[in-house]
Amino acid sequence: EYNVPYPLQRLDQVALPDFNAGAMENWGLITYRESALLFDSNFSSIGNKERIVTVIAHEVAHQWFGNLVTLEWWNDLWLNEGFASYVEYLGANKAQSSWNIKD
Repeated sequence: EYNVPYPLQRLDQVALPDFNAGAMENWGLITYRESALLFDSNFSSIGNKERIVTVIAHEVAHQWFGNLVTLEWWNDLWLNEGFASYVEYLGANKAQSSWNIKD
């Protein structure tokens, strides 16, 4: 929880076949490789579900760290990824605390 409301009216998340990147955050739109967003409980493992949850949390975090708040210059890009990587664990833990993902 950021204590800063999401400033847009919506956030679209789209799965794309053969998308080269795992996922890409854009302001108000996140695109994913199908395997990074879609989960089928009949075919997918719990490990795959954990990976999907962490990818989604990471990309949603970029709506704040990287889109709403941007860095002054490219040499600080590691901060965007560092914050998003940290928040992905917080988000995954919030979604499914029984996974003990922060351990």
